[in-house]
Order: sequence, then C-alpha cells, then structure tokens
Amino acid sequence: MRDFAYVSNRHDQAGELRKMVKDNNAVKTPRLHTLAVLSGKGGVGKSNIAAGISFALADFGKRVVLIDADLGMANLDILCGVRNAKWNISHLIEGSRSLSEVLVHFRVSARAEKLNGGVALLPGGVGLREIADMEESELERFFASLSGLDETADYVIMDAGAGIHKGALSFAYAAEAVLLITTPEPTSIRDAYGVIKSLGAGAWEGSAGGNGLMLVVNMADSSREASEVAERIRLASMQFLGNAPVYLGYVLKDETVERAVRNCKIFYRSEPDSNAGICVRNLAGGVLRLCEGSSADVGSKESVPVSARSGGFKGFLRRLSKSLFSDNS
Repeated sequence: MRDFAYVSNRHDQAGELRKMVKDNNAVKTPRLHTLAVLSGKGGVGKSNIAAGISFALADFGKRVVLIDADLGMANLDILCGVRNAKWNISHLIEGSRSLSEVLVHFRVSARAEKLNGGVALLPGGVGLREIADMEESELERFFASLSGLDETADYVIMDAGAGIHKGALSFAYAAEAVLLITTPEPTSIRDAYGVIKSLGAGAWEGSAGGNGLMLVVNMADSSREASEVAERIRLASMQFLGNAPVYLGYVLKDETVERAVRNCKIFYRSEPDSNAGICVRNLAGGVLRLCEGSSADVGSKESVPVSARSGGFKGFLRRLSKSLFSDNS
C-alpha cells in the first residue's frame, strides 16, 4: 500500500543522515558543491530526480547549474521542456559560444526568487562523443569555459550517463558527492550494485565515513519497500566491498511524475506538493545537510556536518581531468 512521504520520509532520512558522520566538528567547505547523479541502468528516473533536486535546492535559496553530462544520449533539455535550444555543451567545447550564452535559465517559484535561488541548464549535445574521448585541447578549452561557475553557482548537479562506462564513473570520482539512483526492480538493484563495485575505493575517497556515495530509491510503493531495497544493496556492499553507500531517501511512485514526463515538464516544478514532490524536497534537504551541515527545515533540527572535497568547481575539474586520463579508472 502506498503511503504519504511527508512524515515517514523525514524520520527515515534524519535517522540515516545522523549515522553518516563520525566527526562532530563541522568542516569549512567551498561555497560551490558538486554532485554527480548516476544509475546502473536507464529508465530509473535519474534525470527526473537530478532536475527535481535542482529546483528543490532553488527553493532553499541556492543557485544551481544543472549539466547534462550524458554526452552520448543527452535529453535533459527535452525533459525540462526546452525546445530548440540554440546552443549546447558542444559549442562550449569548440569555443564558439560562452557559458553565459549557452546556459538556459528557468523561471523558479516565488519562494526561490525571494531567497535568490535559481536554476540554469547546460544542455548536452546529442551524438557528441564521450568526454573521455575528447582531445586534450578540447578538454582544456571546455574546462576553462566552466571555471567561472565558482563565482556564479552554489551547486553544480551533473546528470551523468547510466552504466559503468568511463565517462560516467569519471564524474563520480571527481564530484564531492554522488547520488546513485535505483528502483525496486531486481535488474536495477543488481546494476546499482555493479556501479558501486566499479567505483571501488573511489566511491569513498576524500569523504568522511563514505559520505560521498548516497543511495536513492525511486518509484517505491512505500517507505518500507524503499528501506528494504536500500538495505539489500548496503548489506551486499558492506559484505563484499567493505563499505556501503549512505541511504539518503526515496521517491514514491506517483502518477504526477508520468504525467509531467509526457508533457515535457519537471514534476517538482508543476506539482511540488505531490507525494513525489515532497520526497524530492526531502532529498534536497538531505543534500544540504551533507554538504553544508544545514538542517534545511526538513524535519531535523540537528546540524549534520561532513568532510568534503576541496577546491570548488575548479577542484572538481582537476579531479575530472585526472580521472579521464588515468588508465585505472
């Protein structure tokens, strides 16, 4: 039986998030935070959640840049209702357009506007070859065009590709935190574990107690089902890999999501108070607690500080470059 997420999701996530941190002393982190959103297989709602969390963070007063980092099968612009965008990420790589020209800015809620929150999309290029296959000169030019995000954004969320190819894993290695999306389907659970296994120690390097890798269960019938799915993955990971991802939370199965996708809309924007919308808002609050030690008014008055990778977006770009040109990733 499906349940409402408003109360139960808060308790589940708050208890889990309190377990994440061993050190009770807050660590000063760069203003800009980087998150990579991955999945083991397609069709699990990865892009929907990446976009939804972006708009939810804007409601908390954050400036968010959402990057379609699935360069081979880019479709985030369609999902967000952006039709016939003039320019995309390929124009940054070739140097024909600047970042300000390529970014697509969205209208946000009145709450987000009042708090100076905002969301901008960097569209991907359909058919563009994998970032790992770029020439070094292309990559350097691309990185230079993105370096200004340190001063203009609070969060950069990268919707990376599904699976375990080098491009997707490289974004995970470089990001401050990773959101791994799965569903209760057995194939999705298996493939999510496959991503964790492929990431290896890189899933936890640079973060305290494994906080860098967070698990989200999408399309769950109930909070109980989501918890059971997460625990299966966590137990297997701990048993065979010696560490486990943090269970950040879940998103309930909701017909409003399917309706929004058919209409090329982000369900959190169109119906933020739906069951799925409330779940996404709770997830955004969890991300804030992870990255900033902020309770974010989502059911926990406790501050949950974490250790984070340093260097802002420029630091992310350095780690990404190192990962892309490493033979071990």
